[in-house]
Amino acid sequence: MVEASVGKGGFFSSKKILITVIALLALIIAVFSFLNRDQTGLEEGTVIIKAGDTILGRFTIADLQKLPAVEKKMTVNSSQGNSENEFTCVPVLAVLNSIDPGLTQKYKKIITKGVDNYTSGVDMSEVLQPDNVYIAYADHGKPLKTKIGEDGSMRIIICNDDYGQRFTRWLVGMELQ
Repeated sequence: MVEASVGKGGFFSSKKILITVIALLALIIAVFSFLNRDQTGLEEGTVIIKAGDTILGRFTIADLQKLPAVEKKMTVNSSQGNSENEFTCVPVLAVLNSIDPGLTQKYKKIITKGVDNYTSGVDMSEVLQPDNVYIAYADHGKPLKTKIGEDGSMRIIICNDDYGQRFTRWLVGMELQ
């Protein structure tokens, strides 16, 4: 039987063990932080449209404002209660067509991503429906707030959804599948 001395001057002292554990925890945190970092550089105010690893396009709120906008009055039902909104928005179809008019024929689904890593799916058939899927950038004439409370965010809204669970706040990415 092998015994380790934990007394004064022993091979394992409680101080050395504590330092080793702290160093090991710091290393583990550093590795997981590196692995979970945002490798695409996504930030609010710009939405990147991808298919797999290929970036097909990107747009900003200024780009959206160049497209014909509509005002959508709607009540959003959520776990935080109901909110009355008047979104200024652009149809997702118009955004996709401004990048490449053939995108809606090549892909069947869009996975939307928020800066908070919330993801949701929208079938392309929903995008093709009139008056259904939009990218909003203002509410009651005021810019949508970013996650940290500043002006300049975008949000997916789906008019045919009763509860808004697929509404992606703080939109930063759209992956076509």
